[in-house]
Amino acid sequence: MDSVIRDGMQRSGMPGFAVAVASGDRVVHARGFGDAGEGRRVTPQTPFLLGSVSKSFTALAAMQLVDAGRLQLDAPASRYVPEFQLADRGAAERITVRQVLQQTTGLPATAGGPVVRSAVDGTALQALRELRDARLATPPGTAFHYSNGNYVLAGLIVARASGEPYAQYIERHIFAPLGMRHSYTTLDAARRAGLATGHRYFFGISIAHGPTFRPGIQSAGYLISSAEDMAGYLAMYLNNGVTAAGERIVSRRGLTTMLAPGRPGKLGPWSDHADARYAMGWYVGGPWSEPSLLHPGRAPDSSALMVMFPRRDLAVVTLTNAANELTVPGYPASIDRVERNAVDALVGAPVRAGTSLHRFYLYVDLVALLVLAAVAWPMVRAVRALRTRRRPLHRRLAIAGVVARAGGGALLVALPQLAFGWRAAFLWQRDLFTLIVVSGALLMATGALRLVRLSRRSAAILDQAPSSGTAPAQAAPTPASVPS
Repeated sequence: MDSVIRDGMQRSGMPGFAVAVASGDRVVHARGFGDAGEGRRVTPQTPFLLGSVSKSFTALAAMQLVDAGRLQLDAPASRYVPEFQLADRGAAERITVRQVLQQTTGLPATAGGPVVRSAVDGTALQALRELRDARLATPPGTAFHYSNGNYVLAGLIVARASGEPYAQYIERHIFAPLGMRHSYTTLDAARRAGLATGHRYFFGISIAHGPTFRPGIQSAGYLISSAEDMAGYLAMYLNNGVTAAGERIVSRRGLTTMLAPGRPGKLGPWSDHADARYAMGWYVGGPWSEPSLLHPGRAPDSSALMVMFPRRDLAVVTLTNAANELTVPGYPASIDRVERNAVDALVGAPVRAGTSLHRFYLYVDLVALLVLAAVAWPMVRAVRALRTRRRPLHRRLAIAGVVARAGGGALLVALPQLAFGWRAAFLWQRDLFTLIVVSGALLMATGALRLVRLSRRSAAILDQAPSSGTAPAQAAPTPASVPS
């Protein structure tokens, strides 16, 4: 497994990686690779951002509260969070806590994801209020839609039902009894403990960044932990809710309910779009030939993957301080593939390297250059035409070209805001949206140059026209033309 990880890191340009394996109630393997930032080596104790792996903690907290009689799974979510409102009148009151945890509320994938603008520096309640304009994609309970908005709401439910802030609850009731001494809910504490610096890619170049931290949506994706701590966390699941010290932190029945498969869905390209069903904070299924429970996690600059194989009594977690997401054809999910390959190697499944990140970006950069050249060449021609003052051959077509370029360019420039909002778009896919915006700006510039040319031609025509109110002078008749 370790050699597979090293090879994958080299192929993807991944700076740092940590892995840990649990068997039964023990951590049997833990190792760090590469750089955590500022020359620090990655160790099994290095904290990493967990991304959506955090959802399993939120679901576990909810089941603890069910065990304690403080939360009812089939009660309306609005009973605990009355501020929860949707655009569909009365929809929020029909959504249960169980549906929130199983992601069957009907909220679409875009609700509460990168589009939550207040999550940048706001609170969970501010993020939740942004769902007021969201409309359900399907009736509650009928279909699975992966939406971070569900787990923003779940975190608030945990806080209201427990009477404690979400972060404090996780620290006291999960981190502490499991002895997770290198796990954190605040950025400052994690940095003091050597938090791995995140990395993202810009046209194939790895750039240190963050890691990104969003306390407003922490319950959906922003807890922090180490590989060693996470292996101990997974060992608790393998041991049916009992810690290595013998303390039960969730009932066997609660754990069974939490891990029961729900509605069907699909995993991402890293898994070859394998079938899976969503439980509560966990997927059941995956790309392996044996039963597994898993959850990937991705932030803009960090990635994670946790997998359990119940029949083997085995669990593994991988953490890395880099992430890449590019919604274009042929995207190989190279970083996520390295994490999967580590798991493949552990269980003896075939390891497929796939397209390396370097090769993929070689194609992406070539296409980007061709796109920019295709968009920039008309602007060069427009500049030349402006200098030569040549008359457009077809004035109406020229006007239509100006309108098309200006309108199309403006649409491209506005696309990041329309899709996710400027901050989220450039945080998650900076290279793609940079290409889109620059292309749009070049189109608008070309349209402006063409408009200047048309305006000059119109002004020249007006200058040549006779002044209003005067008649053209009549030529005096020649002698030969005078009648005799």
